[in-house]
Amino acid sequence: MYIQSIVDSEEKSLQDFAFFKNSPGQNTVINSRSKFCSWPTHSDRLSLKFSFVGTEAYYVRHRKITVEKDRCLVVNAGQLYSSTIRSTEWVHGLAIYFDPQLLQVAADTGSNEALLANPIDRRGSMVWFYEDQLTATPRLRSQLTLLRQHLEAHPMTELELEERLYHILLDLLLTHRRAVQHTAARLSAIKPTTRLEIYRRLHLAREFIDEQAAEALTLDAIAGASMLSKNHLLRHFRELFSYSPHQYVTNVRLAKACHQLTQSELPVQDISLNAGFESPSSFGRLFKSVFALSPQQYRLQHAS
Repeated sequence: MYIQSIVDSEEKSLQDFAFFKNSPGQNTVINSRSKFCSWPTHSDRLSLKFSFVGTEAYYVRHRKITVEKDRCLVVNAGQLYSSTIRSTEWVHGLAIYFDPQLLQVAADTGSNEALLANPIDRRGSMVWFYEDQLTATPRLRSQLTLLRQHLEAHPMTELELEERLYHILLDLLLTHRRAVQHTAARLSAIKPTTRLEIYRRLHLAREFIDEQAAEALTLDAIAGASMLSKNHLLRHFRELFSYSPHQYVTNVRLAKACHQLTQSELPVQDISLNAGFESPSSFGRLFKSVFALSPQQYRLQHAS
């Protein structure tokens, strides 16, 4: 299925969202241009988000991931997330939702290249990605551009669309695999297999923080959730993510607070507690030291 959309208001954004959620769960491509768009928290099939022009923000486990020009994000099947666009210029993006049956075909066909695409059996998914921004390779960018141009020119049969999405999916799996290997090389472990295993466990640590950031977290709890010793957690977390666990927790809490300041009318005191800060006063001091604005001033400048 193909959806072409121009969105410049909250009403149109919600109409498009409702139409999409009521559509059949088959291969779906959304070609959108928007200055204002806000899709509420939801989950769906595994999907690829790509930007031709401009930036869209996605919120996955309270973590903000921005998709900029020529970059992409894969959101796994069943993962809750929301998205927003606030821009004075048109943002042009492509979203592809893959039919689960096509994922199975790609996983079977590209088993060697896709080995890292399903690194954690507990997820129960045939294809799985680390949810981080990816830089599209020239080949992947070209395939996405040709798909968009073809769809804009004339309708595609389901067969033709499925064939094109199959090749895009294989390229995406390869791009993801190489990105994981490149990023894992930052870790100081000697063996490549050890680096990849530590990489996997560090992402478990980050996911645990993302989901539990509003709670009183301890190193013991984070290390236990990621099956790492506290020594390995402290040493390798900074190597991979450029922050210590404590700094990352603080960043996640601030990001959640910023989102609620701009997307809700909750009192600042409630927002500070929801985000996991011990008191509104400590939250206010930290917020102003980071953004050079009080929470109230930030809300006035950035609210919808």
